[in-house]
Amino acid sequence: MRLAAATVIPLVVLGSVELGLRLAGFGYPTGFFLPSRIEGRDYLIPNFKFSYRFFPPALAREPVLFRMSAVKPEGAVRIFLFGESAAYGDPDPSYGAGRYLEVLLEERYPATDFEVICVAMTAINSHAILPIARECARHQGDLWVVYMGNNEMVGPYGAGTVFGAKAPRRGAVRAMLALKTTRMGQLLDRVLQGVRRGSAVPPAWTGIDMFTQNPLRADDPARRRAYENFRGNLRDLLRVGREAGVPILLSTVACNLADCSPFLSQHAAGLDAEGLAQWDQWFQQGQTFETAGSYPAALEAYSNAAALDAEFAELAYRMGACHLALTNRAQARARLEQARDQDALAVRADTRINRILSEEAARVGADGRVVVVDAAGVLAGEEPDGLPGRELFYEHVHFTLEGNYRLARIFAGQVAGMLPASVARTEAQGWAERDICDRLLGVTLWDQQRLWKEALNRIAVPPFTSQSSHGRNLQSIQAELRAVGSRITQDSPTRDRKVYEEAVARRPEDALLRGNYGQFLEVTGSRREAIAEGRRICKLLPDLAWPHYYLGALLVREGRMKEAAACFERALAIRNDFTQARSELRRIQSGPGL
Repeated sequence: MRLAAATVIPLVVLGSVELGLRLAGFGYPTGFFLPSRIEGRDYLIPNFKFSYRFFPPALAREPVLFRMSAVKPEGAVRIFLFGESAAYGDPDPSYGAGRYLEVLLEERYPATDFEVICVAMTAINSHAILPIARECARHQGDLWVVYMGNNEMVGPYGAGTVFGAKAPRRGAVRAMLALKTTRMGQLLDRVLQGVRRGSAVPPAWTGIDMFTQNPLRADDPARRRAYENFRGNLRDLLRVGREAGVPILLSTVACNLADCSPFLSQHAAGLDAEGLAQWDQWFQQGQTFETAGSYPAALEAYSNAAALDAEFAELAYRMGACHLALTNRAQARARLEQARDQDALAVRADTRINRILSEEAARVGADGRVVVVDAAGVLAGEEPDGLPGRELFYEHVHFTLEGNYRLARIFAGQVAGMLPASVARTEAQGWAERDICDRLLGVTLWDQQRLWKEALNRIAVPPFTSQSSHGRNLQSIQAELRAVGSRITQDSPTRDRKVYEEAVARRPEDALLRGNYGQFLEVTGSRREAIAEGRRICKLLPDLAWPHYYLGALLVREGRMKEAAACFERALAIRNDFTQARSELRRIQSGPGL
């Protein structure tokens, strides 16, 4: 009886509380996929509250818009792409590597229907990617592509995160995440968030500048725990995929080495005031020589500084730049990698992350079920100086259109060898060139211009403005904008519209493509046609909030307030914490006529 009183009664009480919270509608679903019935067919759509377990709601990140048949169509090849913002396709997932991969495969094997489902998200890391993989294992994937590692230090439960606990043990992380799958756990989390108000958690998303408050040395103990957490999560992800019988393409992670100086440098902990003064003297002398183009003399001065303190990331970067100017490519690469690895704002996958990726793939064995591709090495080898830079990246890790195409080509080359024989034998041609892929994805001059404008806005704020490479990068992006602008003529809108019409005709159920087309139509003065596109997106994705909000915003600008209000109400019915929709609805309701 005492045992029953100590176990059964508390379980009954807890179960009753959990049931009561669910019946009251409290909390949120924690799975990545949600069911949706669309025009008589069953689909899966992304859960826009999935990331609430990992972020405060005000900072939560969202998945790519998509819908996926609940049952894979006969003969289709379904590929899941895992990762963070680089795999997501930031700043615009419409043109991410997964999108290029899909059209590359469709063009080479036109008899096969390929579904590349991007389940990557910005700001997440392996702690969030593993539960996504567990779900994907139940949804008939034919292949997984894994491109992750940039956010292990700053993402949820990372060593330099601002979202909560810093690098706890993996078991503790999983216990916390498991608790949050219950409504009681979500209630407790909400209470704790209220207690933490006014703490170091940012009230709104401000990009990677949020993490400068938590600098990390290369030998920080929390950083070492984060590496081990990454290894453990990766190992489990590979195991989940193998148990589901899904081949996995595991990639190393590339970053901008040549044109991205460290965001944050720190001196060695034991450097005293006298040593610091001497170090600074050598460093300043090296800068003077470097500016004058006297690279051997600059390297000598920088080497003297390194003898006193070699941990300052900017020093390694400047030595790498001097070696590069002298065409000492091997030395340049070693120093630039050192600069990345010592960057105290750890937002790029470093040497240890890529080593863990390779080691875990090797540990699984050579049975062909897990294939590792050194995308970082291949991309570097394609560059004239062996160093990836601004041609491939907008800033530190996010790919340009060219970068996304090249990454997709690397993936495609490996995927081709992992396809079923029945698909492989239907090969019709070689890999499509980028210009063909661009047209199939609806990449117009207007899109290129807006992407470069977004890149310019992104690097115009801290911490990018504090980089020694900022001036050069600013000039480079401005030059790209001028180059695109020089190609824009009076006939460009007509040509761009034709590109969109052809792409939409080929991919009529592509919500991302239609969203871009709708924006283009409005900008070019065809708002009523943009509204028609908005309605089509709502029809494609009726159970997602954003399409209804987008349509409502278009209707507001057209002056159709009653219809707009209905759209915002629909968005809020789907997602009751959709702040922008609620704000727009209140503005309409407080105005004349409603």
